[in-house]
Amino acid sequence: MWSDVSNLRSFYSSNLGQLTQELLCSEIKKLWPKVTGQRILTIGYGPPLSPLFNNNTEIIFHLMPQQQGVIHWPSRHYNSALLSDESRLPFNDSSLDRVVLLHAIEFTSRTHPMLREIWRTLAAGGKLLVVAPNRGGLWTRLERTPFGHGEPYSVQQLTTLLRQAVFLPEHINSALYIPPTNNRVIHRLAGTWEKVARNYFPFFSGVIIVEAEKRVYLPNTAGVAAKAKDSGWRTLPDTA
Repeated sequence: MWSDVSNLRSFYSSNLGQLTQELLCSEIKKLWPKVTGQRILTIGYGPPLSPLFNNNTEIIFHLMPQQQGVIHWPSRHYNSALLSDESRLPFNDSSLDRVVLLHAIEFTSRTHPMLREIWRTLAAGGKLLVVAPNRGGLWTRLERTPFGHGEPYSVQQLTTLLRQAVFLPEHINSALYIPPTNNRVIHRLAGTWEKVARNYFPFFSGVIIVEAEKRVYLPNTAGVAAKAKDSGWRTLPDTA
């Protein structure tokens, strides 16, 4: 069942929500430092990621599923949000460069059709970024945040879904190691907490972040491995 858009907006207006936004944007920016001239679509609830894309992209859309509801974003006069079925995207084939799923994959009952629609609308070599609740993390066990609702995932489950939809998972990242609390002391220590926990407790993040590429041919896994080594990110072997 999808979270209501009003609940999502209220969460990201709170102190914990604003910190969540900051931490997510910080990690995603490491994967996508430059998006100048890109055509980007977010599916689910994308406004928290807007600071990454404002004034840098060619065009951005925030698609909000029908069962979730929609809000105007950023305003009624300059709205980039639309309401649609997540498994029937209103975009032409190969018309997008990048797609982001935030508060989406854990709620939809049509996971594979949605991923295949994303594949259809992405250009060759296009990138999909999935932010999903971590099955092993604390955030999925508490309902005070949107990540405590819906279906959580392990890394293996998520990468398997992506491969089945003809995507090649390339990089794995994580975020939200801090407890989902409104404690101000913990909020002030969030940056340090995230760095330490990532080194010592890598499997207990609140969310998993996976970047995958649209596959249109059998990839050169040696080339992928070399690219990942140069960038410092973990690469995933292609088992298809």
